[in-house]
Amino acid sequence: MTGNEGIRKPLLISLALHLTIGIFFLVGVNFNAPKRPTQAVSIIEATMIDDGMVAAQAERLADMQAQQQQAQAAEQARQEAELQAAEEAERRAEQQKAAEEAARQAEQQKAVAEQQARAERERQQVVEQQRKAEEARKAEEAKQQAAEQARKAEEARKAEEAKQRAAAEQARKAEEARKAEEAKKQAAAEQARKAEEARKAEEAKKQAAAEQARKAEEARKAEEAKKQAAAEQARKAEEARKAEEAKKQAAAEQARKAEEAKKQAEAALKREQEQALKDLEALMGSSPTGSSSSSAAAAGEVDRYTGMIIAAIQRNWLVGPTMVGKQCRINIRVATDGLILQIGQGQGDGEVCRSAELAIRKTGTLPMPKDPEVNRQLQNLNLTLIPRL
Repeated sequence: MTGNEGIRKPLLISLALHLTIGIFFLVGVNFNAPKRPTQAVSIIEATMIDDGMVAAQAERLADMQAQQQQAQAAEQARQEAELQAAEEAERRAEQQKAAEEAARQAEQQKAVAEQQARAERERQQVVEQQRKAEEARKAEEAKQQAAEQARKAEEARKAEEAKQRAAAEQARKAEEARKAEEAKKQAAAEQARKAEEARKAEEAKKQAAAEQARKAEEARKAEEAKKQAAAEQARKAEEARKAEEAKKQAAAEQARKAEEAKKQAEAALKREQEQALKDLEALMGSSPTGSSSSSAAAAGEVDRYTGMIIAAIQRNWLVGPTMVGKQCRINIRVATDGLILQIGQGQGDGEVCRSAELAIRKTGTLPMPKDPEVNRQLQNLNLTLIPRL
């Protein structure tokens, strides 16, 4: 069972008790008596409820609330004990699980370390075998190279001997050929030098043209980026100006609507008060002067306590910007001690009415006067609630 479920059950019991007491009050009311106007400031003639019965019902309600609070406190203490026991068991299970996981990880790390050591030994054996094989291969290659060098040396010796035998004959021809080859090489070298110089000149020309083209492209891109940045800055400035203008227009429109709604609400309240005074004058037209003064004083007290009740609700009312300029008309049945017995269906904006009903329920008990007549008039209230930021 969660904490919300544990609290919900006592709340449902409390609501049922309140509804039962409200039904008792309604049964005790004489519905054949003339009905008073629905406005909060109206005064009507109605059958008085027995103060003794109301006090007994209030005392009974207080006893039931005390018993309910004691039961709720006991249930909450039991739930907290169960929750603490469950948390302790869960903590111990988590510690056991953590110890087992640590042991498992240590065993796994040990196995991994042994496997890595075994793999390293095997790798070193393979490396050693490869090293020995490489040394054998190099020794064989060195042996083959030595044999090849000996063969080449023998061939060179024989060639040298043949060369020496033909040296005398070939010396003259070789000298002539050397001179011709040298002249040919010099001519080829001169031609290659000129070709290299021509190639370098052409390459330098191409590089200069490419550098000039690159600089021109960079200048074009820089100019284009500059134009794009200027255009983007101008666009953002225009968007900021339009957003600011739209914000000002929205604020002005909201203020206008709020002021208009305030004026309409004030005008409606004024019309209701004027109508209530007219109804009061019609009902009290034949009353003596002393009774008229007493009724006026009672009406003033009703207005004063009505304002106090609205202020108490406003303190517990969470109001959003979307609710400004709207209102809700709602009926409330109240016990003599200020306990809210019943909240009627609100008439007006749905969001405002829902929020206002939550604020009334959160307030719980309303300020009520000690004067029995004024208290009786405030037990059935029709309030016009207007959100205020």
